[in-house]
Amino acid sequence: MDFRNKKIAIMGTGVAGASAARWLRSQGSLLHCLDDKPQEMWDKAFLSWCGRNNVDKCVCSGDRAAALIREMDLVVVSPGIPPKHPLIEEARRHGVAVVGELYLAASLWKGPLIGITGTNGKTTTTLLSCHLLKSAGIEAVSAGNISPPLFDLIDRNGSDICAVLEVSSFQLEHFPDQPPLYIKRPMFRTAVCLNVAPDHLDRHGSMENYIRAKERLFLFQSRDCCAVLGDGAESFRTVAQPVFLRDMVVDTSRKRLSITVEDRKEILDISAYAAAGKHNLGNLAAAFTIACGLGASAESMARGLSGFSLPSHRLEPVGSWEGVRFVDDSKATNVHAVINGLNAITGNIVLIAGGRAKGEDFSSLAKQLSALRNGNGPRVRGLILIGEAAGELDGALGRFFHNRFVVRGASGQEVMDKAVARAFSVAKQGDTVVLSPACASFDLFSGYRERGEAFKRAISRMIKGSA
Repeated sequence: MDFRNKKIAIMGTGVAGASAARWLRSQGSLLHCLDDKPQEMWDKAFLSWCGRNNVDKCVCSGDRAAALIREMDLVVVSPGIPPKHPLIEEARRHGVAVVGELYLAASLWKGPLIGITGTNGKTTTTLLSCHLLKSAGIEAVSAGNISPPLFDLIDRNGSDICAVLEVSSFQLEHFPDQPPLYIKRPMFRTAVCLNVAPDHLDRHGSMENYIRAKERLFLFQSRDCCAVLGDGAESFRTVAQPVFLRDMVVDTSRKRLSITVEDRKEILDISAYAAAGKHNLGNLAAAFTIACGLGASAESMARGLSGFSLPSHRLEPVGSWEGVRFVDDSKATNVHAVINGLNAITGNIVLIAGGRAKGEDFSSLAKQLSALRNGNGPRVRGLILIGEAAGELDGALGRFFHNRFVVRGASGQEVMDKAVARAFSVAKQGDTVVLSPACASFDLFSGYRERGEAFKRAISRMIKGSA
């Protein structure tokens, strides 16, 4: 595939778009970078790179951008750009090919491709699958929706290297049914949808659209591939052989997990697997299925489990003080993730929730939280509500919980400091204070990672201030 002298536009100059731009420019393409943000808000290092490499820059509005798009051979789209963006529609009206950056990178990969999507658990399963493959001596890299973008690894491309890709619904919206003639259609040896629950409805518009976006992953398979289907995805149409995560069997007494793959029962010793919760066993079953399909032995994977730990901000214990534990689950940005996480915690909980709403109906959260029980008492002892959605959450939860507090402040860190202090004042010895927001973080923070780090700092400040 020759990109020399091809006129290519990159839409979106974040991490993924910048990575695609650098690689395509290195191949001799005539590159143009566009973004909805004004250029003073672009990454300064990337702007400098554009200047040094004779890369045209343009904002995605006005006559110049529309005229530019019409002249392109190819438009490469970052996941943050919605598929109905006016410039994408302009490109399609004039017969200009449009592909997502991950689609294009995957089409260039020479080794086996694994695709992992789902509402929750994608990152954990991607990293765990890569870890199990490496434990079995199979060379693998993880990329996609998690760092790094796949374009960062294209120079390591080889037929014996497996790429395990986390694939978001935003990225799948930019996987075209028919690629341009000079781009190879990517094919996923194993495709996984861990689960489907309401999320990102502010972008997709409806649950049906969200489901269809997830289902697209399975179009990029053949009959000799494997499709792994979790809760909410069992009815997905697939051409590949399906494996259903509901068929996973866990023998708690013998610490074994078994699942049937291509009429074979595969059994894994899970005594070294430390991740709590049924959802993490589902993640393990998916990773186990992926690795079995690439020839990894159950014995090598069992040995490798002891060396795996969950990524940060996912049910991450971050200390205790005066008998109260603190858990950072900042990555729980939807109702499904919150309930999964809380079900993995024993004892009573004080929950810190809120942020920027993503289109979910919070009455579902209220009902599910109220259904949680610990012995004869309420499992959720108190609710601390933060961010733009605090008022909406307060209204939805008020019927079920009287012990709730809305916390506001001048900055994200100030809000988190107040939230942690209030949560600790509500908690009793043996309780757990959990940051599990059920919302995006972009009202107060740059992302869920910054939100989680603010939570950790708030705990540290509170303890030091009381010493």
